[in-house]
Amino acid sequence: MTRFNLISTPRPVTRAAVAAALIALALLAGACLPGEPGTPGIPGSANGGSGTPEATAEAAEHLDDVELLSALQTIGDCAAVLEYLRAETVERVGPYGLDRDRYGGFGPVFSDMAEGAMAEDAVAVPAAAEESAGSTGSFAGDDAAGFSGTNVQVAGVDEPDIVKTDGNRILVIAQGQLHYVDLTGEQPVYRGSLKLDDSGWGQEILMRGDRALVFSTSFGEDELGPVAADEMVGEARIVDLAFRGSQSALVQEVDLSDPGAMEVVAELRVEGEYLSARSVGTTAWLAVSSYPLQFEFVHPSGPSAEKAAEESNKQIAATAELGAWLPGYRLDGPGGTQAGLLPDCDQLYTPAEFSGFTVLSVLTFDLEQPLGTGDAASVLADGSTLYGSGESLYLASSAHTRPEPREEGQPAVEESAASDEATSEWTTTIHKFSVSESGPAEYEASGEVYGHLLNQFSMDEHKGFFRVATTIGEPWSAESSQSQVVVLEQQGRRLAIVGSVGGLGEGERIFSVRYAGDVGYVVTFRQVDPLYVLDLSDPASPAVTGELKIPGFSTYLHPLGDGLLAGIGQQADERGRTQGTKVSLFDVSDPASPEELDVIVFPNGYSEAEWDHRAFLYWAESSLLAIPLNQRETSPPVPLMEGPAAVETTVSSPAEGEPFTGAVALRANRDGIVELGRITHERPTASFPGCRPVADRGVLDEWLSEADALQICPTGAPDEYPGLSCEAWEAEWVQKQWPELGIDNDEKLLICWDWTPRIQRLLIADGDLWTMTERAIQANDLATLGFQTQITLLPRN
Repeated sequence: MTRFNLISTPRPVTRAAVAAALIALALLAGACLPGEPGTPGIPGSANGGSGTPEATAEAAEHLDDVELLSALQTIGDCAAVLEYLRAETVERVGPYGLDRDRYGGFGPVFSDMAEGAMAEDAVAVPAAAEESAGSTGSFAGDDAAGFSGTNVQVAGVDEPDIVKTDGNRILVIAQGQLHYVDLTGEQPVYRGSLKLDDSGWGQEILMRGDRALVFSTSFGEDELGPVAADEMVGEARIVDLAFRGSQSALVQEVDLSDPGAMEVVAELRVEGEYLSARSVGTTAWLAVSSYPLQFEFVHPSGPSAEKAAEESNKQIAATAELGAWLPGYRLDGPGGTQAGLLPDCDQLYTPAEFSGFTVLSVLTFDLEQPLGTGDAASVLADGSTLYGSGESLYLASSAHTRPEPREEGQPAVEESAASDEATSEWTTTIHKFSVSESGPAEYEASGEVYGHLLNQFSMDEHKGFFRVATTIGEPWSAESSQSQVVVLEQQGRRLAIVGSVGGLGEGERIFSVRYAGDVGYVVTFRQVDPLYVLDLSDPASPAVTGELKIPGFSTYLHPLGDGLLAGIGQQADERGRTQGTKVSLFDVSDPASPEELDVIVFPNGYSEAEWDHRAFLYWAESSLLAIPLNQRETSPPVPLMEGPAAVETTVSSPAEGEPFTGAVALRANRDGIVELGRITHERPTASFPGCRPVADRGVLDEWLSEADALQICPTGAPDEYPGLSCEAWEAEWVQKQWPELGIDNDEKLLICWDWTPRIQRLLIADGDLWTMTERAIQANDLATLGFQTQITLLPRN
């Protein structure tokens, strides 16, 4: 559990500390022998105390820049890592496991037997190793190059996405497959597709040259094993490395050299969840969060069995091997199979204050070399949100905390702006890794600030300082909340607070953040949208320089240059109820007096760009701003709350009463916002080769007779067709329900409805504006928006 504590300096795990842990474990082993009643409680780890007087004194010396954090240090070799993990687990495990078995599934029920009658089978539950552990804001593309890349947070730092282009080709992930479209000829040509892992979720890609890396979280079972003993590497070895149904972060290396026969040439699976990735040049970094699932703790059937269950669970923890805590990996490639645990033990860092058993790892890959194991650097801490500056990676997580009362005589913690122990119920922990193109990531420092994080745009690194925006208060209740921006600086292994500005949006929470060098922009919202402009040029004294209150809110902010800032979000009425997608254009050239130059509202609309910045496109050459747009029926018209009197709100609706699914193209510059046109995907005319239409629809149920297509097809015919959502019914069932149809045993009934999938991404390549849905990519002329061509993305075997 995260606590409010003073800074504590990194403390090496001494021989004495390890010896004390070994003594404690030895006492446990002797006390828990079968048949010995009344096993005493196990004392805590020697590493888990409050620290030496010298460390406490040194912490007090830093009260001038005190902040909440957990400074980390490496433990050492695998023997020390194992003893540390055993001791920390023994101290915290109870009759129901770790925090009601938060870190693992329930094992067998411990019945109401006599406390002393602990079964030997219960003691032998863990999957122990055969051997003890030894020592083991911008686009990624370029206007001048004639194509747009992924809309990324930091120029030069690429982010994975579901579509990528380098101007010569477009790679798209859709329908569980990787599709390749060639742009080098006079006309775009579909070259081929590759079926990806069936169990993968959230698949996205990075590419360079003839190689692509596909990242996902996979939910397949037994994906790591069983692995033969001679395939294991490292001295921290286990015999049967298997997921046992847990999720894994999956990296697939794809050879693109032959587009018509793309091939997965290597796969790396790591126990845990894929968080995100970044790349600069030829180097990519992957963030993975792994939590232990290898324990099979018992749990009591009733209160009278709790003591015996706790004793058994402590014994399980005391005899577990490293595989119970550290994530396993399996690499399958041209050289065969390689498997083991990660990270190397000397690359595992632990907090001075215990922060849980989650292993947060950064893996490094060379995009021009065969896929490897990633040379992981890891910390025993939580992390979920990734920010990358090109020189550093920051992994952050927000957690609910309950401030603990200070002991008598304990110094008060000097707090960052707006941090009140009585109301602060969330803290955000940040871990910094240094990265470069010349070697693996390295852990650098950690820190904590009050409040909860919104997303990756809440974080930024500039001139050696780290800035983070948080909201203090409950995420789901803004009544007593306020927000802040905190500036931190690395001091040894600590990210120390050097400045902060608070009091932003009292009673509101953050909806968007963007940094631009020495300036920051923060949008908070409850009923109106205050846009705050911050001067961050002095890290020790950040300040609010300007504020603008307008209806609605922006969830994504994008600097356009020339003192302009675009905002994508929602219009709202005086009670804060949303009314439709809103695109705002702000003049921020005077930080003391920001203005809303223009605004356009799409009633009853929503856009993927509101929650995913990669769906936003800005082409500076022609001031083109384009986003996906979906509008529900627009009749009756939505009454809109007006903004400042000087700003006229433009309302843009499709034909009255008709929904719209597509994209909208705008021109955004100092002259304002002008709608250039809308793009919808041309619906291809469906054909059903080898099928025949149902002759008499009247014999079918009413809802079936209204289907857009009813066909009787051979059983081997496809079930999916462009522009349609179809399902197939087997002949046996149809023959019983509607014998009049005359369907044969080797046929099926195909029922299809028109379906327009929403546009998810936009990009520019080969002189065209391309839009992507789950079913197709389409090119429209960049100048006129006229239709050029469409390529379907149906699954292909």
